[in-house]
Amino acid sequence: MNNKGFTLIEAIVSLAIFIAISATLAQIIVVSIQNQIKITTTQNMFNQAIFSLDKIEKELRMAKKDGSGGCVGVPGNNYATSLNSITFLHHDQVSGLKCKKFTLEGGRIKEYMSNDENKDNFAPGIDVTGSSTTIDALNFNVIGDGPNDLQPRVTITMEIKNGKIEDQSPVMLQTTISQRRLDLQ
Repeated sequence: MNNKGFTLIEAIVSLAIFIAISATLAQIIVVSIQNQIKITTTQNMFNQAIFSLDKIEKELRMAKKDGSGGCVGVPGNNYATSLNSITFLHHDQVSGLKCKKFTLEGGRIKEYMSNDENKDNFAPGIDVTGSSTTIDALNFNVIGDGPNDLQPRVTITMEIKNGKIEDQSPVMLQTTISQRRLDLQ
């Protein structure tokens, strides 16, 4: 007998194998796309967190001793910390001395700046972090900040997560900086 075609069973088996392979490949593609989205979202979260830390570090490095205490509250100190915030006298080469504050509000880091050396004259705050990143904790630990200390150190600890990723564990970032412009008087 000379058969030149497929039987119905052979065609059904071939179709079933093709469907199984296609479904598996489709699932692999879907999982790959989901992982790529998760990776990109996580990378954006890290970029925002690192940008925020870099901005805070740059500003804190340029802090000056507050001789009058109008910004930090204690004459001769560089920084004043409270729950999730730090206040300092910032030296800007263009606009001079300004009182600045970084604080955690509603899951975002905000920057406040006064138009002078007084902490009572802060302008409305500006968001430093974007809406896709949630900051769960922001802590500042100052070491060696007194009238007789030359170079205080500030340790910044930040706990972050991305609101777009479900069941994500928070990520902890920490850095320590020291003052760049020493107040040698």
